[in-house]
Amino acid sequence: MLEVTHGDVAWIESLGEIFCLTFIKQVEETEALKRLGAVPDTLRPRTLQEAQDAYYSYEAGYPVFAFVLNLGTWALLIEPDGFKASLIEPLTALSRGTEVVSVQRHEYADHGFRYAVDGTLVTGFEPTWPQVRWGSEPDRLVGKMRAAGLDPVPPEDEDEDDTYISRAYIPAFLLAGLITGAVPHPDTLTGQVLSAEIEPWFNGAPPSLPHGPTDSGMRAALEAAPPRLLRTVAARETMRLATVLNLHTTPGLAEAVAAAERGEPVTISPESELGTHIRSWLIRSRQAGGSLNDPSAQHKMSDDQRTAAHMRAWFVNALKGALWPEPLAAARCALYPLTQGPPLLRDAAQEAAILHALRGDQSN
Repeated sequence: MLEVTHGDVAWIESLGEIFCLTFIKQVEETEALKRLGAVPDTLRPRTLQEAQDAYYSYEAGYPVFAFVLNLGTWALLIEPDGFKASLIEPLTALSRGTEVVSVQRHEYADHGFRYAVDGTLVTGFEPTWPQVRWGSEPDRLVGKMRAAGLDPVPPEDEDEDDTYISRAYIPAFLLAGLITGAVPHPDTLTGQVLSAEIEPWFNGAPPSLPHGPTDSGMRAALEAAPPRLLRTVAARETMRLATVLNLHTTPGLAEAVAAAERGEPVTISPESELGTHIRSWLIRSRQAGGSLNDPSAQHKMSDDQRTAAHMRAWFVNALKGALWPEPLAAARCALYPLTQGPPLLRDAAQEAAILHALRGDQSN
């Protein structure tokens, strides 16, 4: 077992109030960044300070960066100010064909620990309360948890308040070291480190599924519909949204959606013509949201420009879903703006027509 103490890992506090550290086994550094959604033309060595400066910059588009270290058998992804790898969809994508251990600190939400193998979450918990665990094998790491100072089964005579662990992300990082046998020295983060801007739209992970239509009839119709009809519904609704937002002539868009409707695999690279447009829409959306909390940039977008940027964010989320090969997920994502989006994207007559088409097919 790795001989490391809490003092050897406490330096991670210097990364700030929000960060995610993710170990990925036997995956080369550039590939690890790519799996997280690295934009290839942003791949280069940079300092943590450079990334932080860009993160707060309107002109840069408030980007999120990830850094990567080679620890031998394992690569370590570092997300300062980020937590994408801790989310279930990117996590499972990162772990396909390998193992992943992720530790998250988030002072304004929850900390997190995740251990995944080949697309399956094995063990997950909030390190502050390690007695509550989930996953396919929630007790798999119990021995190492105790060694790291995360008691998974507190004494019966302690109440819930007594089981609270302060600064629990530190023993959680120690636990990651016990699993991987690899803990970086803080000096490895000084100077320039290989990094890239992360855009999760391109990371190959499944879309984050919305709750879908709230209408029980629509939900039932979607669940009963055949795959070919679900793909058609997803494709046609995506192109309707594109037309509403005057994006339907975007090069490559109609062709990609049509291929998905035929059931063909579709991959959009960030460097492609369509990918470049998608990146620009995502950047504009970040600027719209980020500038509201940035006193130096609040005047740089009008209300109409912010609204347009937010509408395109709704669209790119629907588009990612519509291109996903699982038909029900594709339809749910594509229909989300129609059924629960802002007024500009909703259309009662279109919703009724889709419901009729779904039910009509099922009656044949």
